[in-house]
Amino acid sequence: MRKVLLVFTALIGFMLTVGAQTPYERTIGTQTDNLRKLNRQSHFPKSGKAATKAAKPLYAGEKPANAIETPFSHDLGKNSDVVDIVKQYTFIDANNDSRSWKIATVNNYSACMPPKDEGVEESDDWLVSVPVHMTAGDYIVSFDLGYMGSGATGVRLGVKVGTAPTVEGMTTEIVPPTVFGTKDQTKYQYNCKITEEGYYYIGVHNTTTKAMNGTVKLFNLSVESGSVEPSVPTDPPAAGTLTWTLAPKGELKADLTYTAPTKTKTGAELKEITKVEITSRWGEDVFTYDNVKPGETIEVKDVAMNAGSDNCITAVAYTGETAGEKVEHRNIFCGPDAPLAPQNVRLTVSADFKSAVLSWDAVGETGKNGGYVNPDEVTYYIFDAFGSYYDPAIATTGDTSIKLDYPDLKGQDFVAYQVTAGYGENYSDYTNSAIVTIGEPDKLPYTESFADSHFKNIWLIDPQSDNENQMAGTIDDSYFPSIIDPDDPEAPVPLTSQDGDNGFFYWLPYEKDVMYGMISARIDISAAANPALEFWYQGQGSALDVLVSADDAPFEAVRTIDLQKTPTKEGWTLATVPLNVYKDAKAIQIELRLRAIHNTDGTTWSVPLDNIRIRDVVDKDLRLVAVDVPDNVKPGDKIEMKARVENIGSDITEGHIEWTVNGRKAGTAQLPEMRQNSFADVSFGYDVPLNARETLLVAATAVLEGDGCAENNTAEKTVGVKLNDYPTVTDLAYTLSDTGTEVSLSWSAPSLDGITDAKTVSEDFENPDYTPMSITGAGKWTVYDGDGQATYNIFRETYNPYQTQPMAFQLFNRTVAQVPEIYWKDAEPHSGETFMMAPSCQANNNDNRLISPELSGNAQTVSFWAKSCMITWGESFEVAYSTTGNAPEDFTHTVAVENYPADGIIPEVWTEYKVALPEGARYFAILHKTYDTLALLVDDVTYEAAPDVPQDISLIGYHVFRNDVQLTDEPLKETTYTDRPQTDSSAEGGQEFTYTVVPVYNYGPAPASNSVTVSVSTGIDSIKGDGSTATYYNINGVRVSGRNLTPGIYVRVKDGKASKIAVR
Repeated sequence: MRKVLLVFTALIGFMLTVGAQTPYERTIGTQTDNLRKLNRQSHFPKSGKAATKAAKPLYAGEKPANAIETPFSHDLGKNSDVVDIVKQYTFIDANNDSRSWKIATVNNYSACMPPKDEGVEESDDWLVSVPVHMTAGDYIVSFDLGYMGSGATGVRLGVKVGTAPTVEGMTTEIVPPTVFGTKDQTKYQYNCKITEEGYYYIGVHNTTTKAMNGTVKLFNLSVESGSVEPSVPTDPPAAGTLTWTLAPKGELKADLTYTAPTKTKTGAELKEITKVEITSRWGEDVFTYDNVKPGETIEVKDVAMNAGSDNCITAVAYTGETAGEKVEHRNIFCGPDAPLAPQNVRLTVSADFKSAVLSWDAVGETGKNGGYVNPDEVTYYIFDAFGSYYDPAIATTGDTSIKLDYPDLKGQDFVAYQVTAGYGENYSDYTNSAIVTIGEPDKLPYTESFADSHFKNIWLIDPQSDNENQMAGTIDDSYFPSIIDPDDPEAPVPLTSQDGDNGFFYWLPYEKDVMYGMISARIDISAAANPALEFWYQGQGSALDVLVSADDAPFEAVRTIDLQKTPTKEGWTLATVPLNVYKDAKAIQIELRLRAIHNTDGTTWSVPLDNIRIRDVVDKDLRLVAVDVPDNVKPGDKIEMKARVENIGSDITEGHIEWTVNGRKAGTAQLPEMRQNSFADVSFGYDVPLNARETLLVAATAVLEGDGCAENNTAEKTVGVKLNDYPTVTDLAYTLSDTGTEVSLSWSAPSLDGITDAKTVSEDFENPDYTPMSITGAGKWTVYDGDGQATYNIFRETYNPYQTQPMAFQLFNRTVAQVPEIYWKDAEPHSGETFMMAPSCQANNNDNRLISPELSGNAQTVSFWAKSCMITWGESFEVAYSTTGNAPEDFTHTVAVENYPADGIIPEVWTEYKVALPEGARYFAILHKTYDTLALLVDDVTYEAAPDVPQDISLIGYHVFRNDVQLTDEPLKETTYTDRPQTDSSAEGGQEFTYTVVPVYNYGPAPASNSVTVSVSTGIDSIKGDGSTATYYNINGVRVSGRNLTPGIYVRVKDGKASKIAVR
């Protein structure tokens, strides 16, 4: 489950117009028409190393070149001391099933696999020795044999001797075809009688059946003079059956039941069992039973078991000293266990949607591994289903329900929970509740226009949406123009927002039939006379479904737009869905569902959406879309403010915009005539006051007589004010004249001592004035992207508005970017939460520069920390400095870097580097210049900066403000000022006057001083005046001197009239 709130997913690398195919898609295939491949198969059936002509028998006097003498013993593995001789052995795949002997390819043996081809039921493979010189007499032929294979029951082999290394040449039987049922390496010996001296070949013939499934392991072959009692292969017992029953309540015991086998491994009737051995706890406990009858049942009571899954029980029957096939059970869980996941998890919301009850069924005694759980000792852990893996539980309980309140909730939210059961240190899997909506439903009008590529409202991604093969998110108006060549006459018109607010939603499916749905919170339409859903869309393929849920009922489709049957021809198109049938509901929710029903291998159909709204459709309705004001201004700036207005009612011929700044009216501007569904941009000039504080709240309101919806008439924007870091007045004070009509202000001149001194700066990039994820620098840090190429997506983050766009360095914050858990450690800063990152461009030389603020000009040592994102793609950098400006061409000097690796590759761990800059250096730059790597990370830079103020700064004078209105036309030279405010003493509640002073320097104004406020109102009745002389009292009624009042609240009494005075 995923929840989207103010999410900006950048879709990088796809320059798609409707119906266009992605340009970076590659198709990888193999064309065989022009390929030539060497044939590696014989044109005739294989016959090993046999000659094409029939081999003749060899006799003494005709000694072959590779003949050997007896006695001999050949190890048949590839590590054999006689491997050169062994490799001259002949293999014959007589049935041509390609499952022949593999000679000396394994360390200790030669192997032959069983048949697997259809129609081949048994092996027919020969392994034939080199020629052996043998005189007439008795010989012993020996070999070590074993087998392997899952489920294998044995192998079948025979041995012959002959005078030629062919099937026909193997004439005399030494060992008849025999089933060998012992899996481990075992030695076998047989007699061989030679009647005439000559050169002979020993042939081992594998006839293992497919049912046996054994792979032969032939370890060695030897021949010596003599005779022996021939080996008789044992046919040991097959495996019996072994079951267990755990003791109740988690006790570490079990009862074992063993049923002895009735057959041998080869399937013959088992005549006797000498003994049975049963073991537990990996052989720690052994139980032996002698003279057991085939098929007999043995019960072993109260066998000790280990806690957890560290248990193994076995049983094996013996014939004589030969063990049969073992039955074994591993990882048997015993004792306390993790509970099974809680079932029937329910989330029920209260009638007022301000609380909910989460409940579930109690877990049982059987754990998820079959062990024991005591339900009375289980603790249930509640987690936010929309949280991360690292989040702690939001609540724990031993009960099977919990009430959840949302006292701090503003607006609405989607909630869901995961319930996990814990028993001791063992925890169950979690179970999710349903997703519900809490909070008061939104009133009309409900709008979502993705302004500045952000979601205004909270939306739920439909849990049925496909997780892969599509991208969906918000786009700003700069993205598509940035990837289209403006000089290309055939380039498509770049896509931008419908309402000009710098944002829209964009869906890009990669595969056919993928689906993406976005669900709104609850909306109250009951008070509307004519409610309707409206949204704008484009497209020539895919389908767009509109679904509605009333009062939490299942969603129902109310409209489907097949964009291939009804494509948009003129760009953005308005869809209107009447909602009158849902007016009786307490609230509704809508879902916009996008389906890629028309995608093909060569075509992808994307769909943009914008300006979604649910409103009461009225005759007159102006919507203030957005306010366009600079993000940052300075006191004294002359700026242009712009309001974008949409007319979603009938045509109008009049109306105007009212502007306010920080709640004070700033002016008005007339609207032009506007047709229905049209837009107008209205500008207004504004002078930023010299006494402006850190922010300005700019608001524009559309005013139209008879407007049927006032709720959408106003838009706001907060503007940052960059105040000069110059000394200001901090001790502004005032006195009142005896008549109470004059306010005398006084202050001290600010000190300039030490403000032009150089200072050491430790830059950790955590300044709250910096914008995380910015690619345009930070504060006075600037960046330069010399390569201008698209970059790699480094951490697969959810939020990165510039993902894969050309950039130099990005101010990266892994929390803001929502880096996935798998890459979280890779994106760890050296300190804090933020660092500078230079992502590599794709398949090209990087030219990325991080340029410092202005330096002091003194000789100094600069230090910083850096690392490669991944050592697989190691980074490198240089440090250059400028003695003039900070333009890229100014950096003409490079310096040696202390601690720089000898191989030039920056490690994957944070490492400190230092450079010595000479006197006169004004800026330094870190230059990232590697070829096609991944990313260079930089953090915690220390340097000596230039002063915050110019060296020749001087004070010109002061401006005085009353209630934010400038009183002085020219700066005052003095540090006093007398004002005679016009008071209306009869005004209900009295009147207040607030004063500030702004020092003005030759480089601009300083921030405003402290403020003082004079308030005139009804005083304290119990205090009486004593004639024409003004007297002052504190809030305790104690008389104080009227000169140099300290900050606080006072009562001034004169001529029997009391006034409340505030000194700040």
